[in-house]
Amino acid sequence: MSKLMVSVAGIRGIVGETFTPDVIVRYVSAYSRLLKGGPVVVGRDTRPSGRAISDLVCSVLNMCGRNAIDINIATTPTVAMAIEYYGAAGGIAITASHNPSEWNALKFMDEKTLFLNEHQGEKLHYLLTENRFLFAPHDGIGSYIFDENGQSKKYHIRRVLDIPYINKSDIRKRAFKVAIDCVNGAGSVILPELLLDLGCSVTKINSEPNGIFPHGAEPLPENLTGICDLIKSGNFDIGMVVDPDSDRLALIDENGVPMGEEYTLAMAVDLVLSKKSSDIAINVSSSLATEEVAARYGAKTYRTKVGEINVSTIMLEKELVIGGEGNGGIILPEIHPGRDALVGAALILQYMTEKDRFISDIKKDLPPYVIVKDKVSVEGINFDAKINQITKNVPESELDLTDGVKINGSGFWVQLRKSNTEPIVRIFAESATEDEALSLVKKYKEMIIGS
Repeated sequence: MSKLMVSVAGIRGIVGETFTPDVIVRYVSAYSRLLKGGPVVVGRDTRPSGRAISDLVCSVLNMCGRNAIDINIATTPTVAMAIEYYGAAGGIAITASHNPSEWNALKFMDEKTLFLNEHQGEKLHYLLTENRFLFAPHDGIGSYIFDENGQSKKYHIRRVLDIPYINKSDIRKRAFKVAIDCVNGAGSVILPELLLDLGCSVTKINSEPNGIFPHGAEPLPENLTGICDLIKSGNFDIGMVVDPDSDRLALIDENGVPMGEEYTLAMAVDLVLSKKSSDIAINVSSSLATEEVAARYGAKTYRTKVGEINVSTIMLEKELVIGGEGNGGIILPEIHPGRDALVGAALILQYMTEKDRFISDIKKDLPPYVIVKDKVSVEGINFDAKINQITKNVPESELDLTDGVKINGSGFWVQLRKSNTEPIVRIFAESATEDEALSLVKKYKEMIIGS
């Protein structure tokens, strides 16, 4: 049986095994006690288990004396926007993101639309161990409110269309031909609407909100053969792919070639910094391409631990206008301080409008890098001893211990991060070519498992 995966922001597990009603009741009850007074927004992706879990979550919130605002099928960014729209005390996104459909999760947000930070997460888990929840008496039960007119979705789209770095009329004049793949997730109910509003003609595949994932749900090149074939056989300006909760955006060029998630962020940073001076923040695993794009504008790049909340926190602290994670997660705090594929889509269309060239040609102007990601089992291996051996001759100036161990070279880096939930180490490497990155991964993998 798999383990329940617990992070500061929430829980994730296989429905019926580790992700069970008693677990949901306890976590939602503790979360309710953590929050200030006010209603809580509840939204879900399209997984078959989502409706039942949503009903349970709303009922528990009501029993805690809170009003529950059910926004039905919604992207994680839409849940964040609904917190703002309704002036809620927090929000719960019911989604296991790119995990297979048998998984589900609760992601907890606060009144600022941020995922719980480390301090809030520790407090939540203390409330769980204390096992003393605050339930309402019979005359204090909260109300169930259903967002039947889709106000949250409309508000999200309206805010994206009001991004100060885009010109809606200019984009609409271009009448872009866009192919999309929403992996039958929550993006199916909102991404086509945004694109149509921006004057695009939209061809959809895998965009029925039924939760049946037709391929691996993570928008990686190996999962995108369907949309690539569609573009190759048609006439399109760009392809856009999102994950089940639509906080990540991957791009396919007009030739049906995946552009790599990292370049979604690099392009968005290039666009925004051309209009407003600011430093940026990205996680420690994101591409050098984005950092080098920022440097063209004299901008400093802050690197954080992997995890949206880590990037969001420093962006708000430093008042940065653009940042995100290299997995296609763009953060524009002027809209909300979380990753948002709709924000990404609007920025990319503006970028294409201004450049007025094929997207494949636009990419050629950006620094060329390739990231290779792999993992290795460390069961029965003294990983700490291995790390000491690997790094003993590495100059301190080349070591970054922000998250795991990262070794920075000239035009390349390698990162080794130990998993918190299973006995593996993730190995990421970036270089100017795929062969060089593959060679780096192979080298460090052999150093870990070798004698």
